[in-house]
Amino acid sequence: MLNVTVAYRPQSGSYLTVVNLSAAALILALAAAIAVTPLPWLLVVLGAALGMLLTLIFPWLAWLGLAFALPIASGWRIGPASLTDLIFAAALALWCASIISQRRSLRTPRLPVWSVALYLLVLYVASLGASNLDEALTEMVKWVEFGALLLILPMAVPAKFLPWLVAALLSAAALQGIYGLYQFVFRIGPDWFLIQGRFMRASGVFGQPNPFGAYLGLSLPVAFSLALWGISDFLRQRRMTTAFWTIFYLAACLCIGVGLVASWSRGGWLGAVAAVVVVLAFFHRRTATLLGLGILVLTAAALLGMLNPGWVPSAISARLADIPAYLGLVDVLSLEVNDDNFAIIERVAHWVAAIRMWESAPWLGVGPGNYAAAYPQVALPRWPEPLGHAHNIYLNVLGETGLLGMSTFLLMWASLVGWLRKQMQSVLPPESWSRALAVGVLGVLAHLAVHSLFDNLFVQGMYLHVAFWLAAVAISAASPLAMDSSSSRPLCISSLPERDG
Repeated sequence: MLNVTVAYRPQSGSYLTVVNLSAAALILALAAAIAVTPLPWLLVVLGAALGMLLTLIFPWLAWLGLAFALPIASGWRIGPASLTDLIFAAALALWCASIISQRRSLRTPRLPVWSVALYLLVLYVASLGASNLDEALTEMVKWVEFGALLLILPMAVPAKFLPWLVAALLSAAALQGIYGLYQFVFRIGPDWFLIQGRFMRASGVFGQPNPFGAYLGLSLPVAFSLALWGISDFLRQRRMTTAFWTIFYLAACLCIGVGLVASWSRGGWLGAVAAVVVVLAFFHRRTATLLGLGILVLTAAALLGMLNPGWVPSAISARLADIPAYLGLVDVLSLEVNDDNFAIIERVAHWVAAIRMWESAPWLGVGPGNYAAAYPQVALPRWPEPLGHAHNIYLNVLGETGLLGMSTFLLMWASLVGWLRKQMQSVLPPESWSRALAVGVLGVLAHLAVHSLFDNLFVQGMYLHVAFWLAAVAISAASPLAMDSSSSRPLCISSLPERDG
């Protein structure tokens, strides 16, 4: 029998030559692409690639990226969705994939998400009679994302990395404050934002000063509360880690506060005052006593300022002089419209329109998100142009969803405030980082409640910004944090993240 053995000898030389030529061509193509790509775009692409790689390894980083990118991503639209919606969907998908791959059990957070679900149910029923179903669906998606973030974030972000989530939220707000100060000083903006011919109302990336001031106001109380905690904890224990975080919180508080002043938003200022009062009142009993004395001093100063207007800068006194009209203490609709009172009369006219909407459909309103669609039927004669909302969230909700929607809306926020108070009183240890965070978030809700009297704050991703703060408290309440004073070891700033969904 003849055995024939065929030996295969690869053409190693030609094969390696092809591989080397292909690799060289790829390197040359990449080098050419890098050479012709503008440096800013190149940094964006490289940063995005690195971010995607890290997010695939550590899925919880997607939520930090979303928290940091909220102000910018919410203004970019890709078809009917915003970039925020797409990042939210991607973060949710990564979290689901990590749960399935690691077969981890889920711990359900104790946030009162049922109240959000109840409000969503009323929104759905109210949308059945809406004239613009697309706007109704957009409004419902907003609150679906709000409830989903409250439900998922406590399960998606490990408690030991919560300080970095808070840092991402505060860093984004601080950067917006710095950018707003730049706009204010160098007069970057449209002519109608000009103040006293010298400065420009800051608007950040929001395009309008009022939502910009609202975003900063929804961050300031947390930075303020954590700065108070840092000072107190450092004086008590002299930990270097605490010193690092205290400097960061103080810097964030300064940048955010300066940006809020530069926004020239009266609603933002009033909301910030309410938030700071709440933080001081709940931070420490002794502080509450000092707060009472401070309020008396400020009240006396305000009365003296009314008697002697020269004590207060004219620009600020003129800005604050319109507040009684905002509170409905002056019949502004009977006044002649001029440049000084235009903004106030315009808002009051839209408040009246919202009340007329409610009167036309008292139980379920004209449909969620349908304020602009229904506005022509209820507009006052001199104000035919809808502004998208009533510039008062309570009247806006009343007009769009009626008494049922308004009742469930208030119930939702009352349940969240009650849950927050319960965490502060019975769950979170006193004088801890976690409790200071909860106090700051209570200040966020105080700002939201006051500023919402003059505007709609649930725009451009700010509803998710509020949800992030509430979910952060849920994370800290569920697991002990190394940042807390009661812990035996401080948080290591240089600690490497672990792979955890």
